[in-house]
Amino acid sequence: PMIGFGFMDNTIMIHAGHYIDCTLGVKFSLSTLAAAGIGQIFSGIGGVMFGDTLEAVFREASGGTVHKHKLSTAQKLMRSSRIAGVVGGIIGVSVGCTLGLVNLFFVDEQKANMLKLQALEDGQEFEFEVEIDNAINPGLTTVFVRGPDVDGVLASITAQIASYGCSIVKLDAGFRGGDSVADTSLQNLLSQTPATVLEDKFIIRDRATGRAVDNDDLDDLARVILAAAKDPLNTHSLKGQIESLEIENMALAERVLMLQNHLEDQQIKIIKDGDDKGKE
Repeated sequence: PMIGFGFMDNTIMIHAGHYIDCTLGVKFSLSTLAAAGIGQIFSGIGGVMFGDTLEAVFREASGGTVHKHKLSTAQKLMRSSRIAGVVGGIIGVSVGCTLGLVNLFFVDEQKANMLKLQALEDGQEFEFEVEIDNAINPGLTTVFVRGPDVDGVLASITAQIASYGCSIVKLDAGFRGGDSVADTSLQNLLSQTPATVLEDKFIIRDRATGRAVDNDDLDDLARVILAAAKDPLNTHSLKGQIESLEIENMALAERVLMLQNHLEDQQIKIIKDGDDKGKE
């Protein structure tokens, strides 16, 4: 029976935890561990509700021999009997929980992360604003992105800037007003007025020229960064596609170079003194 208990425990915890991670976890920004902890509550409830039923099923399946023993009351109270019962239970539960890990093959572990990246509260996508200035730092472009604190936005903007052909010289991430994230968090904790509007400052330059982004391209760059802030999921997907294409391009370049070398070898004929045949 302990094998069945372990299997049922892990099965309920995995599926309940995954469902909670994809629903309440997305809504309230819960961590995966928190979702798993809540799933364990349902697993414990399931053990209490169906424990007797599961034990009865195993008893019927074994023909009623599961709990048959010929130990007297004194023998059952012996230390060796208690140790054997505990060890047997531990082994049974361990085997059942291990078998219950098979449920991991039937859940999409990346789904919750993607939903959390994509989840913006109503109206949040309109709270972002982008300011680009070529005058603050001569020879460099300064980008200010202001908006709500949403997971994945900073990484998305960074990836989009890189894919646009720019290098990040300096990055300052903090709350609006110039305070650092750590200092402002401490102030908010003391004042009980948490700030939710972040201001990320990127100092970048064009990777090709090594200087500031051309003035004519600033509007296009601002729109690209704003789109990345509004929808971090698509930006992450785009980055993955770009990386995949870069790998394919590198492989194709190697094959083209190999073919060029092979063609050049075929086009060259060398005859040395004393040789009857030329080397092609």
